[in-house]
Amino acid sequence: MIVRALIAAIALLSAGAVAAEPLVIPRNAPVVSSDGVVLGKVDRVLTANDTVTGVQLILGSKMIVIPGDTLSLDGDTVKTTLSRKDVRALR
Repeated sequence: MIVRALIAAIALLSAGAVAAEPLVIPRNAPVVSSDGVVLGKVDRVLTANDTVTGVQLILGSKMIVIPGDTLSLDGDTVKTTLSRKDVRALR
């Protein structure tokens, strides 16, 4: 019986059925592009159904939104898979 439960758990893990920990992004956290440029600090975290959908920050004199599916957290730093050029195009 224990063996069956372990096999079932392994099958769920390998199928990706276990939800990942939700991303918790602190306000004022630095945001870094994929090419290592510090873009600014998180002004606002956008969420829907307890899921981060994006972060707002000021780049130059414009408020921009970086999509949540490009974000990860490395310690207290928010990293995006977008380059600085890609982020500037979001303006």
